[in-house]
Amino acid sequence: MAAARPLLVARDADLADEAARLAAAAGGDLARAHAVSAPAWRAAPVVLLDAAAAAEGAAEGLPRRPGVVVLCRDPTPELWRTAFEVGAEQVIALPADETALIELLADVADAPARDGRVLAVLGGCGGAGASVLATAAAVLAARGGARALLVDCDPLGGGVDLAVGTEADEGLRWSGLAVGAGRLGASALHEALPERRVGSGAVAVLSCDRDGPSSGLTPEGVRAVLAAGRRAGDVVVCDVPRALPDPATAALREADLAVVVVPAEVRAVAAAERVVATVADHAAGPVRLVVRGPAPGGLRTADVARAVGAEVLAAVRAEPQLPALLDRGGLAARLRRRGPVAKAAQRVLAELARIDPAVPAAR
Repeated sequence: MAAARPLLVARDADLADEAARLAAAAGGDLARAHAVSAPAWRAAPVVLLDAAAAAEGAAEGLPRRPGVVVLCRDPTPELWRTAFEVGAEQVIALPADETALIELLADVADAPARDGRVLAVLGGCGGAGASVLATAAAVLAARGGARALLVDCDPLGGGVDLAVGTEADEGLRWSGLAVGAGRLGASALHEALPERRVGSGAVAVLSCDRDGPSSGLTPEGVRAVLAAGRRAGDVVVCDVPRALPDPATAALREADLAVVVVPAEVRAVAAAERVVATVADHAAGPVRLVVRGPAPGGLRTADVARAVGAEVLAAVRAEPQLPALLDRGGLAARLRRRGPVAKAAQRVLAELARIDPAVPAAR
């Protein structure tokens, strides 16, 4: 069955022709209509309305839905009121904002069969190994044929670009991203980021800056990036600091699954109990544990689960070769398929695939 096309409902013939031209530039086309019908309103991945159609839709009381855009030449206060009443996510003025419309329609043209998933990984204490597990999950998702997006939400961490091996690659970092509360084009984001081919897939990396502040790392920026990853069908993996500043909290609220890495040590478990309780207050999806060995005091996995109050997905024994692998160019090409970290990451990905997405993506 052919995928549904974006729906354009417009009385302004010139504006409709311009929208159709931009759709062609984005690699797709539009289903055009002169009036809004309820079945088409529900089925279309995106609905484009001119001022007259938006006013008609608002008057008819069409149900709210994501992906409604009002097109115009010059926005007026009256048009903004109409856009609000019809539940529009954006008002796009043509030709001034034609790039925004092309990116939106390109996302629809490239839309995968299903929305992506979002995973948040954080440490139950300092040095737990959360960044390593997050990187391993992204690398293994790519090896399995997926497109993975690894997002660094910890400006004071070591940097996920080092863990992958993209620290010297050209491309966008957080300081170059300024989206405000707007929508970010998934295709444009992937083209701008450093990327490593892994197996039949790829890992794109959005990392923090080393030579200055990561100014784009804001709650609005995080939400826009994760939404773009969902629309692209990515496995989105967020490396989240346990202190949970506002951008980290925004990532948790979008995540389908949050995983806390806990060393099998008494003080680490005590710290992780507080971290998990705080994470659970913000996380959209379930919170699970990965327990990292060795256990110098003999703590068992069941003891950790009981003390922290969360289910354990995997127990990871020590992997002595891992620091050397990280220092010699990252995990993109060097992660051992049968190593302990890789096995834990596979279990995390299996759990992520099992969970229904917590946040429906707006087309």
